[in-house]
Amino acid sequence: MKRLLAKSTATPDRPEGEATLLGHTALVLSAARRLLEHRGRASLLAAGLDPALEPRLRRIVLLAAALHDLGKCSEHFQSMLRRKRDAPQWVRHEALSLWLCWPGQPLSAWLLRDVSELDLGLALVCVAAHHRKFQADAFAPEDAGAGLTVELLVQHEDFTRTLARIAEELSLSAPPVFTAPLLLRATRTAHPRDQLQAWQEDFERTIPASAMDARLLAVCKALVLAADVAGSALPRSGERQDWVDRQLTAPHPGEALLAVVERRLAGRMPRPFQEAVARCAAPLTLVRAGCGSGKTAAAYLWAARQHPGRPLWLTYPTMGTATEGFRDYLHGADVDARLQHSRAEVDFDIFGLRDGAARELGSREQDRLDALRSWGVDAMSCTADTVLGLVQSQRQGLYAWPALCAACVVFDEVHAYDDRLFGCLLRFLEALPGIPALLMTASLPAARLGALREVCERVHGQRLAEVDGPEDLEALPRYQRLDVAEPWALVARCLEGNGKVLWVSNTVERCMRTAEVATSHGAHALLYHSRFRYADRVHRHGDVIETFATPDRAVFASTTQVAEMSLDLSADLLVTDLAPIAALIQRLGRLNRRSTPERPGPVRPFVVLPFDGPPYGAPDLREARAWLERLGTDPLSQQDLVDAWSPSTVASPRRASSTWLDGRFDTWPAPCRDGSPSLTVLLEKDAEDVRTGAVSAHKVTLPMNLPPDSFRWRAWPRAGRLPYPIPPAHLLEYDELRGARWRKP
Repeated sequence: MKRLLAKSTATPDRPEGEATLLGHTALVLSAARRLLEHRGRASLLAAGLDPALEPRLRRIVLLAAALHDLGKCSEHFQSMLRRKRDAPQWVRHEALSLWLCWPGQPLSAWLLRDVSELDLGLALVCVAAHHRKFQADAFAPEDAGAGLTVELLVQHEDFTRTLARIAEELSLSAPPVFTAPLLLRATRTAHPRDQLQAWQEDFERTIPASAMDARLLAVCKALVLAADVAGSALPRSGERQDWVDRQLTAPHPGEALLAVVERRLAGRMPRPFQEAVARCAAPLTLVRAGCGSGKTAAAYLWAARQHPGRPLWLTYPTMGTATEGFRDYLHGADVDARLQHSRAEVDFDIFGLRDGAARELGSREQDRLDALRSWGVDAMSCTADTVLGLVQSQRQGLYAWPALCAACVVFDEVHAYDDRLFGCLLRFLEALPGIPALLMTASLPAARLGALREVCERVHGQRLAEVDGPEDLEALPRYQRLDVAEPWALVARCLEGNGKVLWVSNTVERCMRTAEVATSHGAHALLYHSRFRYADRVHRHGDVIETFATPDRAVFASTTQVAEMSLDLSADLLVTDLAPIAALIQRLGRLNRRSTPERPGPVRPFVVLPFDGPPYGAPDLREARAWLERLGTDPLSQQDLVDAWSPSTVASPRRASSTWLDGRFDTWPAPCRDGSPSLTVLLEKDAEDVRTGAVSAHKVTLPMNLPPDSFRWRAWPRAGRLPYPIPPAHLLEYDELRGARWRKP
């Protein structure tokens, strides 16, 4: 074995410099130095830590960057890169890096001559965390055929040269020279896993979760992981290391964001409400305003006026709303902006947003490139998960840290967050007080409002800044509830007058049945719900928007909850299933949306149909019935909807536990949202194209509810290594205009 590799290469005996252990280590060290120069102080300030910790932060991060891949000297890893080993590695390389350097281990005496034991421990925990799989996946499963021994090739010339380079870079004393490999093995009485467990217990006794060093550790983990991303991805994308400098010193002038607002307002002056938001200098601000009030333009003004020099990250609860936000404000604007979510590449193609940008591959490498490109932009439109994923050690959030720690962040539609995501928001606001945040919503349960106020007072020592929507718009009568059991006569009259009807059902099955009934009444029904292939769903979304925007044309759209946020349309009649109050307020936001104090239109009717059962709980629906009774049948404004809401069933939100902040010795990715039983599948007709790479899986995967057990879906085939089952065609009904449903068993 001529060279020790850190990355795969087509020529293992004559590798490119960046593929060697020595070369990769040097690149990651270089990236870490640049990150610390431009984002060291910002990282500490974002986390509410004393900037005087910067020298210590620098020492820990550089040490971790230097040591992070030493474990790749294992014979297992080297054989794996050369495709000479079929079995998995017995021990992952980051665990071996920690094992080599932990106090009492072969390299510790060298390191402890110049580094305190505490800081060495912090650096080594960062080393172990840099793939977010420690320590749960440190060892291969016992039945994986990986064996119980591994040889570490520390006597190899490349290992010796790597240690010498580290000593030179970090001004350490001369490193040890090994003359023989080291052997790590498990015996009947001793397993290295037990050793790691003992080290974890010692470490966490020394650094409890509430300690300042635990917060410093979280920041160090993010910087080390970002340095590894830059050191790995930049050479493969043809960029030089000074790319990091250019990105992190980009100026982000407020004028660029002001131009975005001016283009959106098209010569109109900002409303007093928008000016009030723009004047808000508080570290945490809540904007509570109804649909169509101009909250997003106000958010751009806030960023431009209060935080010039900081990039603006606008986060939305769904991919659809993130894409709409990008299309409405950033696409075509004279500002360096990006759209980032897992299916952004598909949206670029469908909406023609690419503007010459190169097509990119999916998954982890895609996330790495997206992260790097996000570091220097003026404005980012993304899902809330991208930012709040940081709290749960998700890779996009961690990769984005160099941009996020110096940014200002807008969280839009926070009413739509489930309990877990709202808990992550609370944790983000608590742990990162130095990142200015603007929260926006049409309504918010009292318990959640109370939680935000409590966090603000505890963290910032001041009351939450709250800005309400424009009074004249909020008080404008726009809706009127009709207490009718049979809405089809109303639907017919509305369509006869070329009106627009929006019908929102609580389940996909009810949505499809409603469309069938509409067809039986002679109406052409547009369907829009979640069970489409992604590309088809985007087209159905566009169809609904386009037809509602066409004047003098009757429209009937049968939708589900997807209509609550991402549909910028104005209906003349709304028919909806009973739903929780927040959901009903959002649905009403699609009714008579264009009526303004300057150009008031007549009130428009809505009908709420009885509903019980999943996906909603009985207490939420009972509360909604009482709310409707309080609303009565008189004309209503958005303010009336909020004033009649005195929620009693919403539990007090809980601050989420965080794998990034609480994990300390361990690091693993955790979900940001509450899970629901679902299954993402590939249609048989798409499987071959996905397998051959002719089409992206992101474009054609289909989210479904779980099929009946009798379908034996766990045994369905997959397309190559992709995780998506391929159901037999006779079990699934799919139509590009109607969507998907399981056939009856």
